[in-house]
Amino acid sequence: MKDWKTAIGNGSNRRQFLKGTGVLGVVGLAGCTGGDDGNGDDGSGNGNGDDGSGNGNGDDGSGNGNGDDGSGNGDSEPVSWTIGTSGPDSATHASGVAMSQVISDNSDMIDMTAQTTGGTAANLPLLAEEELNIAQSTSWGVVQANAGNPPYEGGLSKVMTQVIPFMSIEYFLIKRDVDELSDIQSVSDIPQDGSIDMAFGDRAGTNYFAGVDAFELSGIDNPDEKYNITSLDWGSQGAAMRDGRLDICIGYTVSQVTTVGWEQEVDATTDIDIVEWEFDESAVADSGLPYFYIEAPGDLWEQDVSVESIPSLGVGYETVFPADVSDELAYEFISIVHDNIDQVRDASAVLQGAGPELTQDLMLASPDAPVHPGAEQFMREEDLWSDDLTTLEEYESNQ
Repeated sequence: MKDWKTAIGNGSNRRQFLKGTGVLGVVGLAGCTGGDDGNGDDGSGNGNGDDGSGNGNGDDGSGNGNGDDGSGNGDSEPVSWTIGTSGPDSATHASGVAMSQVISDNSDMIDMTAQTTGGTAANLPLLAEEELNIAQSTSWGVVQANAGNPPYEGGLSKVMTQVIPFMSIEYFLIKRDVDELSDIQSVSDIPQDGSIDMAFGDRAGTNYFAGVDAFELSGIDNPDEKYNITSLDWGSQGAAMRDGRLDICIGYTVSQVTTVGWEQEVDATTDIDIVEWEFDESAVADSGLPYFYIEAPGDLWEQDVSVESIPSLGVGYETVFPADVSDELAYEFISIVHDNIDQVRDASAVLQGAGPELTQDLMLASPDAPVHPGAEQFMREEDLWSDDLTTLEEYESNQ
């Protein structure tokens, strides 16, 4: 990950990012946002494309639009798709609203609506249940769902495929920088007596599972049984840090170049520092988990923190399709996004790094994370394909 970061530019767009939050609950859908309702990102986190009012193209919220199940383009009329996002103020929702607008503006085959959901981890069961057509999720989710790993024990009724990555998230821990927490410098310093209040964001998001896995990679098994960990949406988590009701929380940077709104508010109002994980690159690589080791720049915070580079657990965020979506529609989607990449980037600050380089860098090579054939066709045509990636045919032949 290098060339695409220059498209964002040294964190200069940090203040444009949406405040992060999540909707409580593992499943369930909230309001739709039509592709023509705006970009959802006005710099304050309150963008006019994200009013949660259920506006859109008349879709009934089931994810099936005009009755098409997303498996083909049917008649000459465009199919109506609903893309599941995350909480209404999250970067993931902003990306879904932006993509919806770009697709609806430029495709004769697809009309798209963005819909808030419980979180990226919760989106994949909703795809399998056909309550959504496509979704913003993570490469971690694709692997865990297809392999039947937690939190998808037993697997889902549909195979999940990768289509287009749009950002990376780098997870680490933040603490309030106060005297009573001064001895906590790394995760093994955190008392296991229930005296420390922590949060990993909403349990419906990939963030929560990344926090648990990061503790286990640091040598602390079953952290959710050993610590007082609360499930909070991002806005509530930030407020609890500012008010002193939380001691430690999971934080993140986006694509190594920015923090997000709720973190920026904490940064401006509360003395903070970093609690370091206790794993290195080899530990993450050898774990077999669908993460990557990455270091987030410490200078993205307005205040000084104790480390220049923050060891982080990286996750690729991407648009995910059920395997039964037609190759033609998948090819249409990824080609429209890439052919109109400037409009995609302009539509939301969270997509400033989107483009061919990021697609190539973040598409996960895993036997449990097949690439949709429509996306594979596009990547081969654009010389973005790697033989390390798994085709859907290869995945299905091994089942």
